[in-house]
Amino acid sequence: MYSPYVSLIKKMFPNASIIIDKFHLTQLISKSLNKTRIMVMKKHKQHHRKFKRYWKLILKSRQDLDISKWKRFTCFDSLMTEADVVDYLINLNNELKETYLIYQDLLYALKNKNYNLLKATLNNHKLNISSYMKTSIKTLLEFLPFIKNSFENNYHNGFIEGNNNFIKVIKRIAFGFRSFRRFKARIMICKGLLKIKKIANA
Repeated sequence: MYSPYVSLIKKMFPNASIIIDKFHLTQLISKSLNKTRIMVMKKHKQHHRKFKRYWKLILKSRQDLDISKWKRFTCFDSLMTEADVVDYLINLNNELKETYLIYQDLLYALKNKNYNLLKATLNNHKLNISSYMKTSIKTLLEFLPFIKNSFENNYHNGFIEGNNNFIKVIKRIAFGFRSFRRFKARIMICKGLLKIKKIANA
């Protein structure tokens, strides 16, 4: 969703249908909710540890939260489920709660490729959500035609994203490479694109 990319594609491939990978759409709204959580965490100092420890549960799809397994969570005194923990935290702040609810609606629409639900949610969002989510909604509305294309096609750039991340990990664990040639060779060897000839001892 980088405007220069879109402009370039329109210029070079005027007949192409532009799609936006679902990963980037989910990442956009997840970052907005997480920034909202951090903002609320700084306000509620007494619950700082709870917000910091269970951020993954807040970002998790509501459908994937465990509602039957009761256990003791750190920072809480009584037995709770994952859904209980999330409900406790979002109910501490109305802005966080409303942002969380619209996040879940958007996440559900994206996962199920429900364009009508996505469009309705974006156009009928509540005013008391965080500014971070409002910005994300504005961006999604701007790219709505391309998002519709992504729902109607099965193309995605998951393979490319995976390779990019793989290369970054190689670079990080090696603490950098002085030689690009060796860096490239390392990538190709790890990916099985380059075979090393074994020399037998005489």
